[in-house]
Amino acid sequence: MSGPKRGMRIAYLHYLVEGDTGRHHVRQFAEGARALGYTIDVCAMNLAPWAEGHPHPHPGARAPLRAVLKKHLGFVLHEPKEILWNALYVRRETALLRRLAPDVLLVRDHLLTASCVPVARHLGLPLVLELNAPADESRLYLGEYLHLPWVGWALERYKLRRAGAITVVSSTLKRMLAEAHAIPQERFTVVPNGADLTRFHPETVRDPDVAWPSGSGPVVGFVGSFRKWHGTDLLARMVREVAEARPRTCFLLVGDGPEAGSVRAALQPLGSRVLMTGRVPHDRVPGLTAAFDIGVLPETLFYGSPLKIIEWMAAGRGIVAPNYPSIGDIIEDGVQALLFRPGDGADLVRTVLRLVDDSDLREQIGRAASARARSRLSWQDNARHVLDACESALRARPA
Repeated sequence: MSGPKRGMRIAYLHYLVEGDTGRHHVRQFAEGARALGYTIDVCAMNLAPWAEGHPHPHPGARAPLRAVLKKHLGFVLHEPKEILWNALYVRRETALLRRLAPDVLLVRDHLLTASCVPVARHLGLPLVLELNAPADESRLYLGEYLHLPWVGWALERYKLRRAGAITVVSSTLKRMLAEAHAIPQERFTVVPNGADLTRFHPETVRDPDVAWPSGSGPVVGFVGSFRKWHGTDLLARMVREVAEARPRTCFLLVGDGPEAGSVRAALQPLGSRVLMTGRVPHDRVPGLTAAFDIGVLPETLFYGSPLKIIEWMAAGRGIVAPNYPSIGDIIEDGVQALLFRPGDGADLVRTVLRLVDDSDLREQIGRAASARARSRLSWQDNARHVLDACESALRARPA
């Protein structure tokens, strides 16, 4: 890999709203790219400011009306609204990119938003599309609104077939998209997420607010949103059964979500052995990660690249995760983590108990995981791969 061309200027568009955890990815990728010496303009196009330092696109006076419409009609109108907004995005993005004059347009894909295609074509810009999930994700995991049949899939094909290069987070997602849309696999670059190695490492100081009863044993931890794709039912079962089998074990569960209440109620009998922090600022996550010995991911999107696992690797924690091929992109079973059969609660409990009982194995796995993260899973590593895809798209642009 020759590496991207220094001096290349990239405009990076995303459609994430304020508070979306995907913004950590955007920010850390951009910092990694800048650390390598490249110019990258990050532009928030959705409900957040549409470009850094620019006014919010939705004046405050409209906020109450939008809130009322969303509450009463959002279930039906969400996807039609997203489609209609493409016209607005085309106008804004064209004006923005004329001013920025980038060499390459990099876009974090957003369901039902395809404005980047006509904008890139009109301005003669090579388009690099970043996909972290397929269009089918909304149908599989999001029930908050009514889905228009086939529209997401058709727009996904439209964008993918016109992009100069495509980055995806896993080999599984690469195969899914290549097969679904008849696109040569060589147009895809697999780019797993990264970790901030300055904040996640084995010497990180544990959070001072975390304390356990005297004589407690290993701490089992989880960081993430309490939603069905993270297997909250499996998480609650694992905590109950491990707590019963190993009474000295404690549990640190970080995050919030629609299913947090049911997990809290199920684990209430365990008292002070379980600490649920709720939602915390991302700045606290390294210290909280340092406060547990074993990180457990009960479930994940089978095509994803869980950021939490890479951060646990960098921190040198023992790790238990489902044995999906996408996880295998970054982890070798028995070397940097112990993997269990996805959806198998009994196998999950057995795997966690194996690490609870074997401190030497925990340390061995933690050292190997940290070494792998430091050798290939930093945000600068992530940025190098994306920038290489940008360089390929720039070279392939017609004269």
